[in-house]
Amino acid sequence: MKINFITTCLMLTFFSTYSFAQYKLRKTSEFQINSLSSVEIVDYDPIKKQYIAFERGSKDFVVILLDQKGTILKRKELQGQGPGQVNTAMNFLGFGEGGNIWVITTHQLLIYDRNLEFKESKKFALRNPFLTFFNSPAPVYFYKGNGKENLVFATYPSRTARFMSVKSFDNQSLIELFDMKSGKEYYLAPISERPIYKHLDISIKAMYNPIFTMNKKKDQLLVTSTFDDEITVIDLQTSKTISKIKINHGEFGSFKKSPISRENLSNAGFYSLASQNSALFQLDGGLIVLDYFKEIPKNIFEAKIKEDQYYRPSKDPNYHRIIIFDEEKQLSKDLEIPHGQIKIAMPNNSILVKLINPDEEEDFVRYGVYQITK
Repeated sequence: MKINFITTCLMLTFFSTYSFAQYKLRKTSEFQINSLSSVEIVDYDPIKKQYIAFERGSKDFVVILLDQKGTILKRKELQGQGPGQVNTAMNFLGFGEGGNIWVITTHQLLIYDRNLEFKESKKFALRNPFLTFFNSPAPVYFYKGNGKENLVFATYPSRTARFMSVKSFDNQSLIELFDMKSGKEYYLAPISERPIYKHLDISIKAMYNPIFTMNKKKDQLLVTSTFDDEITVIDLQTSKTISKIKINHGEFGSFKKSPISRENLSNAGFYSLASQNSALFQLDGGLIVLDYFKEIPKNIFEAKIKEDQYYRPSKDPNYHRIIIFDEEKQLSKDLEIPHGQIKIAMPNNSILVKLINPDEEEDFVRYGVYQITK
């Protein structure tokens, strides 16, 4: 059955030797943003029912505050050299402590009020600052010892090409955190402890990226990578591993050959066609969502890129699948998603999907909220 763009309920039933449950995605709301530029929502405040987003397609750092109906409440360009302005990279954007809006760059935390008026900045110094562009998710942060005087945050976003310049994975870790009180970085999730480690070839260093999200209620970090078959749950207060969750992908061709190398991964010249994990989402009801994309056949890719020179398999919703977990085990097999891209977790075990109409180019941006239920 072909999935229609306006489908409001997607049911998948699995018949398997595994005891996977039946889940459905039910659309609970939809809204549109009147903008000709692509608006990328990165965080949601459930108390004030507001979204924070940025505009994609511009070299400038344009931040937008929206209500839950998609109405633009405030739009501000932060590009510049002055106080409260950004001139390097907006690595993180989202709601921080006290309901303020935070921007984390390579060297400072900038704090704004809800009118995007600049309040203060806190500078820091990283030994190996990493610049990201058009990838500004919500900050991953916590307070060590649960006191407000010891802020710790991730230094680079999930799915950042962190290992491009390394010569070996041996002494590398997936997560780097910065402790503002001590002024030092520290590391979690050593690559050498990943189950897939012995199969990794250094030739994929530009493609092997950390993927993580945070359980804010429990100060826990959920960690995997683009090529991985495990989600690791880490207690941020103690840095100890709580659990290791095995991933049983439905269609993950990247594990077919060993070693996992550029030579063995499917490609079309410069372009990778290989399956990869894409994102993790921690839902408030205790569910975890893994988003990954399947390997795309070479002939299909070549046909698509002839039609659209900017086509990328990782951006094509038709090749994305999600898997549902709790904090100990996998609960579902692969689920298809509504035609779009998952952006953030929402209240009530829901996800926010940026909807894409494949049949026409619209002069507005459409989002839908989908609840995951049995």
